[in-house]
Formats: sequence, structure tokens, C-alpha cells
Amino acid sequence: MIFVDTDVLSTFAKIERLPLLFAVFDQETLNIAEAVKNEVKTGVSKGFSFSDDIIALQTQGQIRTYHTTLADQVFMSSLPQTLDAGESESMALCKRFTATFASNERRVMHHCQTNGIHCINLVDILRLLWELQILTQTDVRQIIKEIEIEDQLKFRSIDPIFK
Repeated sequence: MIFVDTDVLSTFAKIERLPLLFAVFDQETLNIAEAVKNEVKTGVSKGFSFSDDIIALQTQGQIRTYHTTLADQVFMSSLPQTLDAGESESMALCKRFTATFASNERRVMHHCQTNGIHCINLVDILRLLWELQILTQTDVRQIIKEIEIEDQLKFRSIDPIFK
């Protein structure tokens, strides 16, 4: 089971490659926390057209929304308040379901590790795309360029992706 954060969803939506997330995780559906759904809705209200693609996948049932329980909220209260609601809720849901969390925030990865939650980041996803032979290394290099342009995200080094 995979839960995806807003940052990963938006990165792939901005380059119009959301289907790659389903392929790399070998899942017919992806999961999000209610707070992530709300963050995506906020993107729609702000006019971010890429958010429409995420909403469409939700409407089609390819992205499922999960709600937190009281036990999840107790766990969330132990997390730093510097995490946003989508990150905290996703971590709590991953803890409950023993799921993997796809997030590209270094601080989130740290707190996942501290709490025994498996976390995967953008570099890992890009590496898996070619390791699993979903794409060639050349294709992944093209995606990296698209991400740097569309998401204005600069990779410090792409070496870890191709190691």
C-alpha cells in the first residue's frame, strides 16, 4: 500500500506523467490522506491546472482518500508541528496500515525513519523507473529536465538516480 504526498503528486502532474507513479509502484490505485486531498483542492482554487489531473484520478477512483482515526490523531500529536497536515496525516495512515509513504521532503523522511515508516523520495522513484525497466535511463534524464523546468526543482546531483 502506497500513500503519496502532495509534492510527489504535483511533480508528476506538472510534467503530465502521473501514470508513471502507478507503474513504478505496480498499483492500480494510489492512496492519499484527507489533508492531501484538501491541498490538491486548494491548488485547483488557485488555478493550478495540474491539480485538475489529480482530481480527475480521484473521481475515477484511481486515487483513494483515507481519513484519520482518533488513534491516528494521537500519533500525529507526537509529530513536530512543523510538518503540514498532509504530511502528518499521511505518516499516521502509513503507520496504521504499515504502508509506504512517497514524499520528497527530507524532514519528512527523517521523521518517517524515526517512527519506523517506510518512505520513498523522488530520487528513489526516478531510479526505480529505469531499474524496473519502465523507462530507459535516457527517458529518465528527460523527465529530470522536465521536472527542473516545470516544477522549478533543482537536483543537487543526478548521480544517485543512476548508481
